[in-house]
Amino acid sequence: AFQGKEKFHKTVRFAQFYFIDSFILLCCGAEFHLLSFHLDTTKDDLKRYKQRSLCKLVQKFPMASTMEITSLSAVNDFYSYIVLTAGSNRALEVFDLNAGCSIAVIPEVHARSVHQICQNKGSSFSTQQPEAYNLFMTTAAGDGIKLWDLRTLR
Repeated sequence: AFQGKEKFHKTVRFAQFYFIDSFILLCCGAEFHLLSFHLDTTKDDLKRYKQRSLCKLVQKFPMASTMEITSLSAVNDFYSYIVLTAGSNRALEVFDLNAGCSIAVIPEVHARSVHQICQNKGSSFSTQQPEAYNLFMTTAAGDGIKLWDLRTLR
């Protein structure tokens, strides 16, 4: 395990690898952080206690007008620039990390805060039409599941 010099002001709620394990995404309060990392796997008996693995902040992405991110989804299995976040304000926000900004906000996605976002990552057992990768689902306690299309945001 390794830790960067960055101290988080709130509890880290979600963390995952991103962009085919090139980065780490993690949520802290109303923002998510994009971190780069390097794991040093060399063995040196004389310097075995010296930490040489690195983790550094690339960019912070704040979610608009929310107190806390309640869910985050990003595909790691293939190159995708899209990151979806849901906040305590019941909104869903779409970020394009290639552009480095938020590209859409959908207010009042559910009657309660979204607690799960699931993007279509495909399957090694079947083929899909390319349009199927634009689909994602959200769910909130007591409000069922909703299927969304990134192209229309409906």
